[in-house]
Amino acid sequence: MDRPELRVNELSRMLGLHKSTVSRLLSTLEQGGLVEQNLETEKFRLGVGLICLAGLVVTYKDVRRAADPYLRQLAETSRETVNLAIKDGGQVVNVEHVPSPHVVKDLGWVGRRTEMHCTSTGKVLLAHLSKEELESHLARELPSFTDKTITDPTQLRQELRKIREQGYAVAQEELEEGLNAIAAPIRDHGGTVIAAVSVSGPSYRVSPPRFPTLVEAVKQAAKNTSRELGCLDE
Repeated sequence: MDRPELRVNELSRMLGLHKSTVSRLLSTLEQGGLVEQNLETEKFRLGVGLICLAGLVVTYKDVRRAADPYLRQLAETSRETVNLAIKDGGQVVNVEHVPSPHVVKDLGWVGRRTEMHCTSTGKVLLAHLSKEELESHLARELPSFTDKTITDPTQLRQELRKIREQGYAVAQEELEEGLNAIAAPIRDHGGTVIAAVSVSGPSYRVSPPRFPTLVEAVKQAAKNTSRELGCLDE
């Protein structure tokens, strides 16, 4: 870039926006670390927060690429909907989706956002947060979607402890009535949980008698993806 630093009035002219509007936008970006101001020149430049943001984009592109064959294999063997999800803010968002061939199926489209405490992928990601992050999340009001949604923080902590111990999560009609799902964690080369893979479908098909078989299939898909990302402990 020929001009790595620009004044507010320069940006105003380039963008065709009023100086006050540009100042407000820069203030917001500065709070997020995406731009920073040189106190000597009063000019603005790109902030180090962009490095972190770029790193996240690269990471999740890598996850999708690494997971792709295993998601499709899982969808083929289970004949149920398969999703790859990540944590974004206080929610879980699907970044990859392989639909079930059945007419009746879970429509977990790419980009769908849901609360974390009521989904299998969300609970997996919650279970592997730091203590500080988890307590911050549990301090919020946890909305109820069905009569099976876990909204009590103490009960949810017990559930998350169980998930960490067994290596997978099950959500039985906690987000929607008649919808069950099973998820397992995906780890990066350092062993950090960065995503979750799930299989989901109507409760009459994704039923308790099938859970053991589906659990092993989901855990294997997660394990294979983790190995692709360089995690040798999986």
